[in-house]
Amino acid sequence: MENREPRLIMRVLAVWQSLCHGSTPPRRSQVDPILFGADWSHCLLIDIDPKLERSRLSYVGDKLRDPSWPPLERQTLADCKDGTLLYAAQSYAARVIAKGVPISTGGVVPHDGEPSLYRSILLPLAEANGQIDGLLGAANVISAMEKVHSFQEHLIARPALIPAE
Repeated sequence: MENREPRLIMRVLAVWQSLCHGSTPPRRSQVDPILFGADWSHCLLIDIDPKLERSRLSYVGDKLRDPSWPPLERQTLADCKDGTLLYAAQSYAARVIAKGVPISTGGVVPHDGEPSLYRSILLPLAEANGQIDGLLGAANVISAMEKVHSFQEHLIARPALIPAE
């Protein structure tokens, strides 16, 4: 049985790290969907514009698409509706660009008509001279209503009480 990392963002981070050149982020041209396998449907690519809100989504995986949007036509970050998974997944792009390192975040967002827990990561890409000109991102959600673990699984074993004499 394969020992596979259960967290999407950690799997995407591992692929990104394998493409890095020392401390320089990978080039956009190195991002090959085949490297990500099934996780690619949870990924996005952003082409950075000097005015961040005009940066364009060059790829949005099926799992991140907002059902109210038309087909992907290189929408800008400003076009992402607040309160959607796609907005949450790219909303901290300025921090990633400023720091030049991957950043992960999470929270609650409406998705498919119900509150959902999400975790996302944005990773810098640099085609020339190590200057960030793109971002690779990934995000996934689970319904906040989904029962992930029963309470019983988390109970701590208590020592037996010694009866009072």
